[in-house]
Amino acid sequence: MNKYYRDNTAWVKVQQFLPAEYRWQDGFGPEEEFRPWRSSTVHVERFANPDATHKVILLHGVGTNSRLLNLVAGASLARAGYEVVAADMPYYGMTDNRETRITYEDWVEIGAELVRSEIAKDGKPAVLYGLSAGGMLAYDIAALTRQVSGIMGMCFIDGGSPLSRRRMSDRPNMDEISFKKLPLLPASLIGRIRVPMKYLVKMNALVNDAQALKLLLRDSCSAGASVSLEFVNSMIQHQPAIAFEDFDLCPIILLQPGEDRWTPFPVTEPFWERVGAPKQMVTLDNASHYPIEQPGLDQMRDAMVKFIRSI
Repeated sequence: MNKYYRDNTAWVKVQQFLPAEYRWQDGFGPEEEFRPWRSSTVHVERFANPDATHKVILLHGVGTNSRLLNLVAGASLARAGYEVVAADMPYYGMTDNRETRITYEDWVEIGAELVRSEIAKDGKPAVLYGLSAGGMLAYDIAALTRQVSGIMGMCFIDGGSPLSRRRMSDRPNMDEISFKKLPLLPASLIGRIRVPMKYLVKMNALVNDAQALKLLLRDSCSAGASVSLEFVNSMIQHQPAIAFEDFDLCPIILLQPGEDRWTPFPVTEPFWERVGAPKQMVTLDNASHYPIEQPGLDQMRDAMVKFIRSI
């Protein structure tokens, strides 16, 4: 049976921490769709607009989901006139995951197929937005498909960088365990072991408001989700289809939260210094890793719209 966001209360409650203009009124929201993938069903949200010049595809990381992204970014972009599509990756949101094993490559595959199918529908340019680990996911999808017209991300975590890896966790020995020990274990073993992601990474820095954080950490569809150790290992070990230095397919904008306690700019810097694409950075004042604060939210919306219009 398909699952809908009416069955989840976390996203409703988190709106109390958003500025009034970002809270949804009764009846407002995206359409919910379901796409078959292997033995599973991927949940997709859509703010449809046949007159839109561009499509924006939203990609969450390991602490949010499609609905949380739509609260802070998707709805604003829809009101600005764009069609917005957001997918829940396996382990998160309303996606019904029936696979025995899931890897980060599966996330890239799902995102790539979504990009290809959306472009095939009407040929409109597709722009990706990734929050947290979704930033690098957006890059990996763009590199694989070679069809994306622009990348917007709030951070880009290079799994091959020791600095970036250490910043992902608040446990000093996590880099030693994840990067050096997990690859030595059989994939069939670590594929069966699921661990709450909040025990592996710095999830307590997801959002700066203590009450909002508490709410999201309890949500099994977002910050409280569990993933396999194989998925974590595959995320760290993933090699992009195009090396950062050789990527020149589309422009990239970094929307860096100014009060990000999880992935401040030094986490993105190893990627940012290497990537060959035209790039720009905008700092979102007063904004958390998951940005719920003003003026950062409005600054993010305005920077996104300006970026999309330039493509």
